[in-house]
Order: sequence, then C-alpha cells, then structure tokens
Amino acid sequence: MAESRSILRCVWWVLTVLLVLAQLETGMSAAVRDTGTGSQPQRPKATWNSTWTDRLKRDLLFYYDKFARPAQHTNTTVVNLDVSFKHIGLDELKSTMTVQGWVRMTWEDEKLKWNESQYGGLNMLHVANHEIWQPDIVPYNSATGNVVDPYGNTQCIVYPNGEVLWVPPSQFQVFCDLDLRMWPFDTQTCHLVLGSWTYDGEHVDIHLDKYGSDVELLETGSEWEFVGVKKARNVRTYACCAEPYIDITYNVTVRRRSPTYSAIVITPATVIVLLTLATFWLPPTAGEKILLNGCTATIICIFLLYFSQKLPAMAGHTPLVVLFYSSSLYMVCIATIVSVAVVNLARNQHVTPLPWILKNFLTGWLGQVLCLGNIIDQAASMSHNMMSGNVEELREHQTVGFDDPDHTGNSSDDRQMITSRSRANSQHDWVLLAAAIDRICFLIYCLVFTILATVYAV
Repeated sequence: MAESRSILRCVWWVLTVLLVLAQLETGMSAAVRDTGTGSQPQRPKATWNSTWTDRLKRDLLFYYDKFARPAQHTNTTVVNLDVSFKHIGLDELKSTMTVQGWVRMTWEDEKLKWNESQYGGLNMLHVANHEIWQPDIVPYNSATGNVVDPYGNTQCIVYPNGEVLWVPPSQFQVFCDLDLRMWPFDTQTCHLVLGSWTYDGEHVDIHLDKYGSDVELLETGSEWEFVGVKKARNVRTYACCAEPYIDITYNVTVRRRSPTYSAIVITPATVIVLLTLATFWLPPTAGEKILLNGCTATIICIFLLYFSQKLPAMAGHTPLVVLFYSSSLYMVCIATIVSVAVVNLARNQHVTPLPWILKNFLTGWLGQVLCLGNIIDQAASMSHNMMSGNVEELREHQTVGFDDPDHTGNSSDDRQMITSRSRANSQHDWVLLAAAIDRICFLIYCLVFTILATVYAV
C-alpha cells in the first residue's frame, strides 16, 4: 500500500514537470517566431471594417516615439515657420504685447513616409498634434514663463513624402519696451522672437516660410492700428553654449488710434490755456481772478491723477502731455500769485502817487500797445474833472476870501476835498499799473504757452 502511494506521487510529479516544460517550450517558440525571424508581432485584428486611414495610422504610429526627433542625430530637421497676425494688443501698465495669430510650420518627418499605392491611393493623413513629434518653438521673450505651450490643440497634416504641415491658432504675450513720450499719439515697435528651446541649429534649423506671412486683422475697431511688420532670421551664439541657436524675429509696429484721447486729453488742455489767459483780462479789482485760477489748478490736478492711473511710471519716457499739464500747473500757480498782487495794487488805498516815469510810460506808447486806452481815458477824464473842480474851488475860495479876510471859513473843508480828489486820481493811476501788469503777463503767458505747445507738440 505504501509502495503504491509512492508510485502515484512520483507519477504526479512527473506529469507536473512535463506540463511546465511544455508551456515553456510553447512560449519560447512563439518568441522565436516573433523576434528570431525579424517579423512584426501579430496585432489584434479589429472587430470593425478598418479603412485605409486606420491601417496607415497603425502602421506608422504603432512603434512611433513622439519624444524622439524624427531624424538621425547626424541629420538636421529643417522647420519652415511664419506667423499670420490676426490681432495685436498692448498693455501699457505691464509693458507687454499680446499677439493672436496663426503659426504655419512645416518640417520633414522621416518616420512618416508611405507608398500611396499600398494604401488605396491615400495621399494625406490627419493626426492629432500629440501623436507625433513637434518642434519646441516658443517665444524667447515671453511674458508668461509658466505657460510653455502657446499653441492650440489642432491636427497636423502629413503627406506621403514625410512632410508635416501644422497651422495652430496661437497666442503670444511678450515683453515690449514701450516709449510713451508721444502718448496718446504714439507709435510702438515690439519684438516677437521665436526659436527652439532645446535644439540648437545643428539639429533644428529654422527658416522663414517661403509663402510669407499675411496680416488680416479680425477686429478693426481695436485701439491699435497695424502699421507693418519686419521679420529676420538670426543665428545667435550664447555664452552658455558653443552651438549656434536660430530664431525668427518679428518687429511689429502699431499706431494708437487717438480720436477718443483727443476729446479726453487735448481739448481740456486747450480749455486750461484759455482759462489761464482769461484771468489777465478780468478787471484788476475783480477777486474772481483768484477763484478762476483755483478752479483751473483743480482741473489740472484731476487730470494728473488720471494720468497716474492710466500710464505706468516709466523712467525716461514721461509722456509730453503729462509734462505739459504739470508745466501748466506751475504757470497757474504763478498766475495766482500775480493776481493777488494785482488785486492788492488795485484795491488798497495808496498814500503816495504813482511815479511820474511809470505814469508817462503807461499813458504813452506802452499803454497803447497794452490796450490800456480805455483806462487811460478814464484817468484823463478824472484828472480833467478834478482840475475843473479845483479851479472852481479856487474861485469860490477867492470870493470867500474877500468876504472873510481872516480865511477862517471853509478852507479846511476845501483842502480835504482837494486831497480826497488827488488821492482818487492817484488810486486810479495804481489801477492803471495793475492793469498794465495783467496785460504784460498775458503777453508773457501767450509766449510761454506757445513755446510749451511747440516743445511738447505731438
């Protein structure tokens, strides 16, 4: 009984070993058939009726590695590139330019070639952009460093000779050195530099597309008007590497459309100039001169605050409009000081008369040049009336003298009346001087505003 059990156990072990060996032999023979003969492994058959496109994609992409450049390491992949601009925008506060456009790239993929006759005459294949290798062309001066891929997810077109065409919609945001001196009538030139990030010129050679780029803006009501673009292929050698790197540089020039800014900025500047000059034509005794200057200064301060919110603080590129408004604020402050002095001269009672030299100048040719004829006529009429009154008073005084030998009658009252009239005439001379100061300042301000308009002309 024990011997039969041992025999059965031995038989069981022998059968187990034979079964294992048979399985190993089957696996090894299958591997030999797949690899030893150099043929491709059997692919699972599709459960539907596959098209020529399905078969071609299976044959081309079954072993395709999209992370490996589709050429020998000794060969160079030539990429033809160009950009078709569709929209351009500038952000003054961030000093960036945003470009929406279509990028056209073509290159040859040596692993994506086929014979059309073997695939039903198929002469074009659409593949997803993530299925095949693509050149890592990115903007070197990108303002969004964390966004590595600026291209949209669109398909690529592959041709039998291995040529790949890819036209993705793209958005680039790059830094731009803005010059806002002529704002809001400025013209800006920004640069878009496209190149391979990891491949040098010996592996990926970038050329300008022979078809050229076009400019077809999708939005014509934008703030910026497209002026032109200049493009160039550059071969650069950086300090980090001995190999040359190739890039395509686009110099994009745009001009600001400024009708709105003309109404918002330029028209108030004209009004500020007119209000400042108008203060010198108010009567010298009018206290409204100071009030008008204060209102003008307030308006200028409001506009300067608007500029500080609208424009960035840029070293060496202060807009001329801002300089004009700040200069106008200084001039309004000086005009306010002059108005205070003029009102003080015209209103205060002066004991001493105006020096005769100044009076002769003001009543002579200078007065005519300064358009003071009306005030001079008033002074002459007042002086004539005063002289007539003094003559009548003298006559009356003489008549009274005969009746009053002691001259104790109204002599003191007469002297007071004559003195008051003399003071009134003297005060009118000081008003004439104040008016002359206003007119001289008006001429000076006209000259200064003309110079400012010429220097800050936009």
